[in-house]
Amino acid sequence: MILNAARKRFAYYGFSKVTMDEIAADVKLGKASLYYYFPTKESLFQEVIKHESEQFFGAVYKLLDEKVSACKMLREYSSKRIEYFRQLANLRALSFQQSPEAKTSFIELYKDFHQKEISVLQQILISGKKNGELAFTNANETASIILQMMYGPRAWLLKIEENALDDEFYQKLERVMKEVIDIIINGISKRK
Repeated sequence: MILNAARKRFAYYGFSKVTMDEIAADVKLGKASLYYYFPTKESLFQEVIKHESEQFFGAVYKLLDEKVSACKMLREYSSKRIEYFRQLANLRALSFQQSPEAKTSFIELYKDFHQKEISVLQQILISGKKNGELAFTNANETASIILQMMYGPRAWLLKIEENALDDEFYQKLERVMKEVIDIIINGISKRK
């Protein structure tokens, strides 16, 4: 309940404009009670991000359990990733106007997310190699390169788009990512 209220506030107003008083009022708690669960606004924000990340990876791990081709898994992962960033309310809230300590912990959350993505991509690649669908030398290096290629279009579009993070942005990102994934798949598909 607290995380949901905080998520909505952070998404709409951004981190710096939300107060703990507002969140406490939204969930009908006293401010002291809210501080019992979350000693700082940064700790609440971090928990919201962790929760969103757990939801994303929960959906991704279900995808990995499906009996589909590695190429289809890679395409599905890319789509889920875009949808995650689209729904990630706190992407807009990460203004980093927080303290240096909070910035450090957000960087740690990012690193953890990155490592989980590498692990997911490795699993997809290994599955594809086992079923004779993909050919590559090193799963870790290939997963890292694929992830870097997935980061690229979003970063590039954020630099050139004036109305970043609107529906048009995500539609364009989805089109570009489909092309990138096709290029990746064509590059690592096993030749017959």
